[in-house]
Amino acid sequence: MKKFFKKAAIIALASSMIVSSGIISMAEETAAAQETQAAADLSQDPVVNAQEDQRVVDFYKDSIILGDSVANGFERYAIQRKANPILANLQFMTQPRYSIHDELQAIGTEGVNHFWYGGAQHYAYEMVGLLGAKHVYLSLGLNDIKARPSEVFEQYKTYIGQIKAANPDADITIISTTYIHPDAQTSLAGIKSWAFDNATVRKLNDSMQAYAAENGYGYIDIANRLADANGNLNPAYCTDKYIHQNAEAYAIWVQCLREYAASQNYAHANDAAAAAASETAASTEEVISVVPTQA
Repeated sequence: MKKFFKKAAIIALASSMIVSSGIISMAEETAAAQETQAAADLSQDPVVNAQEDQRVVDFYKDSIILGDSVANGFERYAIQRKANPILANLQFMTQPRYSIHDELQAIGTEGVNHFWYGGAQHYAYEMVGLLGAKHVYLSLGLNDIKARPSEVFEQYKTYIGQIKAANPDADITIISTTYIHPDAQTSLAGIKSWAFDNATVRKLNDSMQAYAAENGYGYIDIANRLADANGNLNPAYCTDKYIHQNAEAYAIWVQCLREYAASQNYAHANDAAAAAASETAASTEEVISVVPTQA
């Protein structure tokens, strides 16, 4: 009898594995079909078909976005729309569940997520150098705000400091931490001064915006462009009643990038050429000035 039940259990487990495998396979096929359909629909996509200002395109050369699952969604959005020259210029290093806290832990720490590249884990500051990025955009914070906001702020500053120490010529731009769906906000037991909510997100964003201004870093406010009248992530831009965003939201990200480039007077890619031309002109003038005149 014991042998019978043992055999039955093994058969049940095997059947469960087969069913589970089938479900996973079906889910993967469904996802693939949805991606194919999405790709087919891109013929009318306004971002794909946009005529971009070349100054904006040049601005995002040698740029990288480092971030969490929200930024990872933008990466997947961009990959599907590589026909847009702005998105074609952007490099990404993003990862679901990635956090500022994890980045500051040693690689190999159990349960900690670091970026994978070339078959190995790397710190963010290493990735900037490995990918040759000169302009770094940070999209972080949602996996950290269950901690005290002041602590998250200090950790964010340390994160940026590590990037600057390893890549002193890189410029930094902070993308605001985007908001949470109104139904996904939660309180934290025994804590009244902060929570996993949009008031806490705003505290972090206010701190980071002030810090950026004080230190000459850029700041792009995407969060408020995606907010509803109550300061939450607008459900119209949310895919899961949580934090993740849809194509309509990411189209606004693209518009924010355009506006940010314009606000910076379309610099970056042309800086080196302009500097070289200026140095050449200065050298030529110096040579001319020292040539003696003939009597």
